[in-house]
Amino acid sequence: MTSEESIKSVKDIYNEIGVNFSASRGYIWPDLKPFLTDVQANDSVLDVGCGNGRLLLGLSKNVKYTGIDFSTTLLEKAVENHPKANFFEGDITKPDAWNHLPQFNYIFCLAVIHHLANRKDQLFVLTQIKKHLKPGGKCLITAWNLWQPKLLKHHVNPQSLNLKYKMKNVKYLFVPFQGKPRFHFAHTKPYLEGLLRETGLDLIVSKTSRNYLIHT
Repeated sequence: MTSEESIKSVKDIYNEIGVNFSASRGYIWPDLKPFLTDVQANDSVLDVGCGNGRLLLGLSKNVKYTGIDFSTTLLEKAVENHPKANFFEGDITKPDAWNHLPQFNYIFCLAVIHHLANRKDQLFVLTQIKKHLKPGGKCLITAWNLWQPKLLKHHVNPQSLNLKYKMKNVKYLFVPFQGKPRFHFAHTKPYLEGLLRETGLDLIVSKTSRNYLIHT
C-alpha cells in the first residue's frame, strides 16, 4: 500500500464513519489528563489530526487553539461542537498544511501517527512538529499499541494478512470501527524511539496498556 493509497483509505473511511465516530469520542482519555494541566490560558495549542475537536474539552476556554484534520465530516462536527475555535482542513503529510502555521507553546498529535503508512510520512510529520514548537514548547504524540492482547486478532484477519510490510516487528493491519476497516501501522516502542532519534526530537516514549505516549 502506497502513502497516497493509505491516506485516501483513511480519509474516506473517516468521512464515512465520522458522525458515529464523533459520537463515540466525547470525552478526554485518562492518559491525557496529566498532560493538559500545564496548558494555561492564552497558551497557543496546535491539535494535529483534531477530529471532532474533543481536546478542547480538557483545555482552558482562553487557549489560542488551532485544529487541523483532513476529514470534512469530522471537521463539521468540530465546528458544530466548538464554533468559536479555529479549525482548518489539511493533509499533514503535505507541506501546504504546515507552511502558513506559526510556532506553538503546545502541540498535540493524538491517535494519528499510527495511520501513516511509511517512515517518510512519519518523519515528515514529526519534523514539522519539531519545527512548529516554540523554544521551550511541549508536545504529546500518541500511537495506539496494536500489540496489546485484545487487538492481536486483527493481525491475522484476512484484510491485514493481504498487507505486506517487510520490517522487523512492524506491520500493517486493519482494525474496524463498527464493521468498517481502518488502516493502521503497528508501531513498536523501539521503532518509535528510532523515529525520534532521526528527527532529533528529545522526547520520551512511555507505554501504557493501550497506547504509546511520546512526550517531553
